[in-house]
Amino acid sequence: MDTLYSYKDIVLQPAYSEINSRSKLDASIEFLGKVFESAALPANMKCTIDFKKARELSEAGYFYVLHRFYDYEDIINWMIENEDMKTISISVGVNKKDYDFIDRIVKDDIGVDFITIDVAHGHHILVKDMITYIKDRLSVKVIAGNIGNFAAAQDLYEWGADAVKVGLSMGKSCTTYNCTGVGTPMFSTVKNIAKQKYLKWVPNDKTDWQKGDYKNISIPVIADGQIREVGDVCKALVAGANMIMIGSEFAKCEDSPADIIGGPALNNENKKVFFGSASSTNKGHQGYVEGQTVYLDMRNETYMQYFDRINQGIQSCMSYAGVNEITLLTKMEYQIHTNN
Repeated sequence: MDTLYSYKDIVLQPAYSEINSRSKLDASIEFLGKVFESAALPANMKCTIDFKKARELSEAGYFYVLHRFYDYEDIINWMIENEDMKTISISVGVNKKDYDFIDRIVKDDIGVDFITIDVAHGHHILVKDMITYIKDRLSVKVIAGNIGNFAAAQDLYEWGADAVKVGLSMGKSCTTYNCTGVGTPMFSTVKNIAKQKYLKWVPNDKTDWQKGDYKNISIPVIADGQIREVGDVCKALVAGANMIMIGSEFAKCEDSPADIIGGPALNNENKKVFFGSASSTNKGHQGYVEGQTVYLDMRNETYMQYFDRINQGIQSCMSYAGVNEITLLTKMEYQIHTNN
């Protein structure tokens, strides 16, 4: 069995470069037909994205996925009120209320660009059914996950997903590994999915499906979890991720939706309350809990400042790699450095 590595085990290696100014390099990225200002986005969690932040990020040209823990009627109203947004990106589960939500979007002809099917174990027949249901009714890009291997990515793509969300038990508030033993060391997992090719029949005649050819397709990947430093974002891009979802580091920002607590019990320091989607805090009960609540040091930095810092790190990494396109970071060499 191959050894799997996390971001912390990877050291990227510099190459010959003719880049004169890293500030001139473009850190924006194309994802599923749209160009976004950064490859990073906040996790679709209560602590990192809300209605206000979603509009702010959309207007500034950043990608986002709205979490699915609002009342769906509130999301419907928000979508209608904000139909002028550059990007409307929401998420759903796989329960009856989620199907009712999709039906309402169809019935009221509400515009939406991206729908993420967001469940803990994405390689599942319930996800297959939801992908089919959405694709049969809406012209929308579907992202599905979370998953942890290439076989799952193949199936989701075959079922109709346009991209997959990769990562199990790697978030700061996730306890799936402790509770179940299931986990996905992120660098190797992303690399094993993003850099393998999926052989897909591509018709070249819309009127005759039989006319076409098989083509090797790379399945678009959102790497979700285990980001602790800006350098980890760069490592995810080297591994082949198209986008990188970040939870706790966005939650630490002073303008995140995460609640702020302080007082003598916390040495009079302000902390951000960060909890996982599968935590008892989010669920409201103790059954099948695979998440926890943690208290993060609040950072004197806004989302936009953090995005700037991420993009500057990516630009610098491109300079070290000697490449002038963000997608070429996949060619960057690396070494394994681990004490395990």
